Amino acid sequence: MNFKLNSISVVLSSALLVTALSGCTSNEVSQTKSNAVVAKPTIAVKLFGPQKNIQGSQAAALGNDQWLIASESQGLLFADKNQSSVLLAGNFESISLKKISAQQFLLASLDNNQDNVVIFSLVKNGLSWQLNELTRITPPQAQPDAVCLFKNLNNETVSAFVPDVRGLISETIIYDLATDQTKNVAVREFSAVTEASGCAVNDETKTLYVGEAELGVWAINADAESDANKQPVALVEPYGELKTEIGALSVSQDGTLWLTATDDNMVYAYNAQTEKLSQWSLSGELAIESVAAHFISDNQAELILIDDKTGAYIKANVNHTPQTHIQHSKVAMSHIKASAQTTPVEAFGDAADDPAIWVNEKDAKNSLILGTDKRRGLMVYDLDGNKVQSLDIGRLNNVDVRQHPEINNETNTWITASNRTLNSISVFTIDGDNKVNHVTEVATNLPEIYGMCMYSSDSGHYVFVNDKSGLFQQYKLMGNQDNLNGELVREFTLPSQPEGCTADDKLGQLFAGEEDQGIWYINAEPTAGSSPVMLQGVNEQLVADVEGMEIYHADDARYLVVSSQGDNSYVLYKISDDTQPSLSFAGKFNVTANLDKGIDGAGETDGLTVTSAALPGYPEGMLVVQDGYNRMPLQPQNFKIIDWREVKKAIK
Repeated sequence: MNFKLNSISVVLSSALLVTALSGCTSNEVSQTKSNAVVAKPTIAVKLFGPQKNIQGSQAAALGNDQWLIASESQGLLFADKNQSSVLLAGNFESISLKKISAQQFLLASLDNNQDNVVIFSLVKNGLSWQLNELTRITPPQAQPDAVCLFKNLNNETVSAFVPDVRGLISETIIYDLATDQTKNVAVREFSAVTEASGCAVNDETKTLYVGEAELGVWAINADAESDANKQPVALVEPYGELKTEIGALSVSQDGTLWLTATDDNMVYAYNAQTEKLSQWSLSGELAIESVAAHFISDNQAELILIDDKTGAYIKANVNHTPQTHIQHSKVAMSHIKASAQTTPVEAFGDAADDPAIWVNEKDAKNSLILGTDKRRGLMVYDLDGNKVQSLDIGRLNNVDVRQHPEINNETNTWITASNRTLNSISVFTIDGDNKVNHVTEVATNLPEIYGMCMYSSDSGHYVFVNDKSGLFQQYKLMGNQDNLNGELVREFTLPSQPEGCTADDKLGQLFAGEEDQGIWYINAEPTAGSSPVMLQGVNEQLVADVEGMEIYHADDARYLVVSSQGDNSYVLYKISDDTQPSLSFAGKFNVTANLDKGIDGAGETDGLTVTSAALPGYPEGMLVVQDGYNRMPLQPQNFKIIDWREVKKAIK
């Protein structure tokens, strides 16, 4: 979670993470062996744009030596080296631009007359620019400090981050790139800094930078479907090398972060790839408050800055090399959307974990989705995601279902879950009225029960459970609903912590995930020995932690669906029909926001389940995944429901 800075000791510990200043080049800080900073020559500046009563705040590059500048007295202006013109009169500051086509930008700015954020479309029409208001973001009872836009190519949206005077940052999706439609969808709100001097986003790395005037610059994960993970980038003296007071931030087209400090008229450039911080001092009696940069060659950047003493814009050129784009070997990923979602669990925090699906064979529309709340028990949902029942019996972690004609109860159903409160196997069934009933607890001798899954065959009905040591135990369920017990029939181990597993009842195959290493196979029958075989290691396709997994039975193939938690995605493997099966990569996907239905994406998924049974609205079955970060708006965790026809789009 993000946090507010509330003691100097936090600053001192954070300062240990601050990146070192770079080595001796013409425009970077160099240090002697005694750590004294060697001063560099100052950079000359000249006037830029209108100078009279401008009350400027921030500029943004349009390219080709053209700039958009904000003025608290004149409004939003276009400026180049020859002229300037007012695009919209008013009182604006803290602007952010994102290019969405060759001739169109999205623009966000603070409208000081209304104390809110306004979003514009800025379109080039011949030689002129046309500005059209699209929407406004009004933070609740809080004046905004800054605004910055984030172009998220994963879910094809543009969102606005707005730090406010409460020390909170809100994120709002303001544009759908896939449909070219304006949106205004609240995503989340989180704690950030006590007083934001500015913010900027590196779209490529999904990094939100936030400036804190008297302290420094922080980096926060901009992806809403993951942990924000706030870290210091650079701090002010004496905790780091920056001068005070930190001004507005910007990110140039190559991904370099630019910032200023009023003391000594300093300009800084931070290279996230090398973690080097370059600096320049500007000449003259100035009070620099913001900087925007645009590279005009392979070794020179043009800067547009604000001199707070005059309120006017100035211009400078600095020798600097842009960041090189590192070519990562990226696996092609499909982006799919959820059709529905379940009611959130009752409390914030890490709670929802693993789902399962029970198919009502007499009336499919009355089928149920089961989900564990590892703070309370078992939650029961209908196919629309509405919670219909709650069984508060302990900290249930994983859940699975078996429906088999040899199970001797009203619906031929056993449901089991790993109970971390009792280190036991909780057993349930479903009656003829579609109600889930707790049957009993099967004791285990595991010191810390964790993951589990079920398996049924002609030899019986089984539960596989594991603990964090890597030990798996196989229990056979025996008896009926009135007198049920479990017998330990086998043990085997994986080298390190497992959790997710799934079994193919027809072929007697068990697949198990070792979180840090990959996917294992062992025959599911209790007489089959104790030597699992590694089928698939973690790699660029499957990123640790390896979490939930389940088998989808298509007409002509079997697919293992696995949660690749480390990159908030899911991997599909085609399972061979061999006696000892193999896995072949069949596709990779993530779950992104469904803006039309107001459903956010899914991230940091623990458990998942899948069925090929035809259900109302899901003729080829469904996939259900746990969502670690429930957004739009911010709520406790839940489960996302996905039409299998969406998943099929990812199969190669």
